[in-house]
Amino acid sequence: MRSGIRTWVCGAGVALAMVAAGAPVAGATPADTPVRPGMIDIADLPPDSLTWMGGASDQPGGSLMPTCLWEWGSDVPEENIWSADFFTSETAAAVERVWVLPTEAEAVALAESLRQAYAGCADRLRAAYPGDVVTGYDHGSVAVEEGATVGGVKRTRTSPWSSYNNYLFGVGRDGSTVVIVDWESNWTQPDVPAFKETVKAAVNKLY
Repeated sequence: MRSGIRTWVCGAGVALAMVAAGAPVAGATPADTPVRPGMIDIADLPPDSLTWMGGASDQPGGSLMPTCLWEWGSDVPEENIWSADFFTSETAAAVERVWVLPTEAEAVALAESLRQAYAGCADRLRAAYPGDVVTGYDHGSVAVEEGATVGGVKRTRTSPWSSYNNYLFGVGRDGSTVVIVDWESNWTQPDVPAFKETVKAAVNKLY
């Protein structure tokens, strides 16, 4: 993969500690264990010139770090997270993260916190890379369940050579469940309408 995607992969790391409260009866499901939400698959992703690979994982935090959240996360719950990671051989990568919260109020707060973190992405990139040209985008909302929003960032490097990264990210909620979908490419121009359909599918598939 190209440098942008390699950096994203290397930024992985949300840990989850799960402690068993006791030995459950064989075949039984603890009453306080959330039902795994539905998640997107390759067919839901924006089209790409190369073949998408990957899918849902048993790793709570996944292997890819969501764009613009590498320096943020102290308020992200570390329990009841589900993940899916996708990538092509060179052109693009995508992640999905789902949090199941105890209450709807907590889900509302988390969704807003995630939106604010993404909204500040362009400013953080400009501060970290003052020689680069960074543009943030508000791509509006998606009409689905309790709502979803989509944004994006384009970062153009001016040294040591000219290159760019495009990012799209969506945050959605269904009741007490919050989902983010994140797409990144240093080859492909963002297909915003297709990505909005991906975000819509992600929210609709939760339950």
